[in-house]
Amino acid sequence: MSATGRGGAIAAVMAAMALLVAACGDDNPPAADAEEPRDEAFGHIHGLGVVDDMLYVATHHGLFTVSSDGKAVMASEDDHDFMGFTVTDTGELLASGHPNSRRDLPAHLGLLESTDGGATWNELSLSGEVDFHALDARSGSVYGRDSASGQLLGSTDRRSWSQLGQIPLADVAISPDDGATLIITTEEGPQLSADAGEEFAVIDGAPVLMLADWPRTDLLYGISPDGIVHHSTDSGATWKERGRLGAQPQAMTVSADGTIYVALEGAIVASSDGGDTFTQYYTAP
Repeated sequence: MSATGRGGAIAAVMAAMALLVAACGDDNPPAADAEEPRDEAFGHIHGLGVVDDMLYVATHHGLFTVSSDGKAVMASEDDHDFMGFTVTDTGELLASGHPNSRRDLPAHLGLLESTDGGATWNELSLSGEVDFHALDARSGSVYGRDSASGQLLGSTDRRSWSQLGQIPLADVAISPDDGATLIITTEEGPQLSADAGEEFAVIDGAPVLMLADWPRTDLLYGISPDGIVHHSTDSGATWKERGRLGAQPQAMTVSADGTIYVALEGAIVASSDGGDTFTQYYTAP
């Protein structure tokens, strides 16, 4: 990428991250209207994940499932603003964010876990202290960025945490082979750490990415702020450009079979050919 092109991409990342922060709302959102219909458009999407071919969608108004027929159903009575969300490689759902209608919970939810498809949530750690935004869990490790402090935090037991520094980042993806190896997306380009986040180095020649997901060794995908899909089969050392979404992404996930799901404004699209082409999976009513 030329210096001019990379500079433009960096500016796009900064603008995109600013938009994401603006979409998050404040730390004390108003209570949701109890009469608000839950099957309508769920607003900004903060995270996606797949369990047993079911797509989970973490939004400003709760967690939803979206089936292949395009129907969205709320997964839980809890309408939390799920700012951070991920599906572990062992099938649990992890999340963070703020409560909406519930007043018996702190403003920062810390790390929550669900083992029943999001129907109920257990408080694991950092309740009242941390609001994770970027969040990933794989290979026995969890990493997340606390929106309040800017700290990247890491854990191997989901209860005790290490502070890894205030690193401006948009997303984090953990190697499926090693929980101490992770990639973060930053305005300088993706950065790789092989020591559990103690040190990071920019990956030379890599495209500037906003989102990334890494479910298998050969399935490392990233999306640039302007919607260009990139794929790496060698842990990010080299990248191949795939398709173009034509819009800024809000969230992404890649299932174990290689299907890519991307949330756009008002829609979710999916690709079964490695990101070359995308079809509509869900359209907001």
